[in-house]
Formats: sequence, C-alpha cells, structure tokens
Amino acid sequence: MKVLVADDDAACREMLRSLLAEWGLDPQVVEDGAKAWEALQGPDAPELVILDWMMPGHDGFELAGMIRRSPLGQSTYVVLITAAENKRDIMRVMVCGADDYLIKPFDATDLKIRLRNGMRMLRLTQRVEKLERELRAAAVAVT
Repeated sequence: MKVLVADDDAACREMLRSLLAEWGLDPQVVEDGAKAWEALQGPDAPELVILDWMMPGHDGFELAGMIRRSPLGQSTYVVLITAAENKRDIMRVMVCGADDYLIKPFDATDLKIRLRNGMRMLRLTQRVEKLERELRAAAVAVT
C-alpha cells in the first residue's frame, strides 16, 4: 500500500521512508505540504498519509483540513506528527481532520500500530462503499 510522507526534516523523512519500506509499504516522500497536496491529486493517490504539523507550503493542520473537504475526504487516513503535547493542541489536531496523531519523538511500534489501524479502517470503508453501490444497483433493478 502506498503511504505519503510529508515532512520538511530530511532525517525524519528518511527514517519514515526506511521504516515503511521495511514493513512492506510503498513510501512516497515529499518535503512540504504543497508537494503533498499535489501527490494526492492523482488517480493513484496514497490512501495513508503521514503529515508533519509544521512544514512549508501547507502545514499538516491545514493539509488535513484540505483533504477532509476534498473528494479524498473519507478515503484517506491521516496521521499527523506533532511536537505539541498539550491537550489543546492535540484537540486541534483531531478537529482539523486527522484520524490519529503521534508526538515527536515517537516510537516505531506506535507508528506501525497506527498505520495498521488506518489500513483496517480503509478496508472497512471500502467494504461499506461496495455494499452501498450494490444496494443502489439492487434498488434500481427493482424499480
């Protein structure tokens, strides 16, 4: 599965790229929010997204909101990485549209758990969407 990583810190990008590849995922790594938004516009856009909160272009907070307001909204799982530890900032992370968050510095196991949960949520969402399409088709066939 493709995973988009957007972080302006080169060491963090490389560490995330290495972990994701080690876990059998396909990392797509960019250094700012504008490039992340561009990467999400294609037909084969990653469904899992890891965003740093503070980065140029669009910060992670802004980008998560843009994702939620776009057609990608429900089919993209967003994990925001932040150095913020106070409850008010964490609440902002969740209200902006992120599905989950990690506080820097984070443990690789915590990231792996969050990504596994994200993949499970995406599979469930896809299953529900398929059932909705089948129900609509059945309703049309009956009328």
